[in-house]
Amino acid sequence: MTGTEGRGFLLRATLDTPWAGWAGSRFLEEGLASVHAAPGRALARLMNLSTLLPGGFGLIWDHPPAWMQALPAESRQGWWEAITAIPRLSLHLGPDDAQQLPGGAFRAWVHSPEMPVGPVGELWRQGVLGWVPRADAAWRLPDLGVATAAEEAPPGWLWGEVTLPLGALSTLASGEALVAAMSAAQGAAERGLALRLASGAWVDLPFARRAVGWRLSLAGGTEFQRAGGSWPLVLGQLRALKALLQERLRTPIHLGSCGDFQVAALLGRQALREGLPWRASLPLPPAPGAFTPGLAADPRDAVPLEARALHPAAWTDTLDHPPVSLLRVPAVPPEAGAQSLISQAQPPPAIRWLPPDLPPPGPFDPDRPWAPPAAYSFPADPDNGVQRGLFEGFD
Repeated sequence: MTGTEGRGFLLRATLDTPWAGWAGSRFLEEGLASVHAAPGRALARLMNLSTLLPGGFGLIWDHPPAWMQALPAESRQGWWEAITAIPRLSLHLGPDDAQQLPGGAFRAWVHSPEMPVGPVGELWRQGVLGWVPRADAAWRLPDLGVATAAEEAPPGWLWGEVTLPLGALSTLASGEALVAAMSAAQGAAERGLALRLASGAWVDLPFARRAVGWRLSLAGGTEFQRAGGSWPLVLGQLRALKALLQERLRTPIHLGSCGDFQVAALLGRQALREGLPWRASLPLPPAPGAFTPGLAADPRDAVPLEARALHPAAWTDTLDHPPVSLLRVPAVPPEAGAQSLISQAQPPPAIRWLPPDLPPPGPFDPDRPWAPPAAYSFPADPDNGVQRGLFEGFD
């Protein structure tokens, strides 16, 4: 992996492979009679991909639902556990396939137009699955990009990812600094990948040059609001910047939110170290000078649930895939409480619950630890709400 730190942005790419990618599950059967006949070879393909792509790989499970029903229950559970144990791999399912998952904490996302209910909804509220609102036939993959709508999801790739705080957008609006850095990184990756392909050191998944794009991710939404920023203005600037980058680089640009705590912290330290204008929105010492990942409140802070779930209403017109909200709660939320929250968050982001029996995702920063589960506000049932006592929790 290579990193380029520019004034107000951080670029991550690789020397001889794409940064990240995604594909439908049917590529696992290319050259095989079926996944049933050679499950080990199918898993080996996934592990080879995860080794090559530091930004992660999204597996879109587009097999017919009957495929899983033909397996015994124990074999089905072992298959899913083996897939989700692969580092940097995220699994994306429809609601019918999600019903086949066993219990346990999976790095999986269920894509459906409405909030999950029934058995799938129980898995979602327990933190086993995340939910991505699906408005059309396309697969919108959190933290990756957009897979075009088709019966079989085609492979897609990213040359790299550029992260910038919203406060720096006015400085980067011309796009010249971003174009120069992205062009240099893309050229180096293309030359290295050509050598890799010529040497036969590539995986079985076909590589399509025209399907490779870039991801532009955003951080510092909380700091932007604290500084009195205008959402309509900044979202318009983002759309203009995306169009400019697509025209200059001749590649797709996938615009989303940043979910990486470390990258957001690096951008905050850069702003303080170099005295950049947008440093004024950062908290004063001794608080850590780090931007908040994404557009909403930091999930590590014990703030009201709505502050972590609500995003600017116009994000659907600007972002290519939903921002992710990690909602830590002191207990598994009731269905009515989850429904009440979703009714407020319109349009809803991609939501993953983190009940207390699930560990929060790493890395764990000593300067910015997760608050204990009991400190987070609970999504109250609107029909049976219980307000926390003023001195509750004190000895």
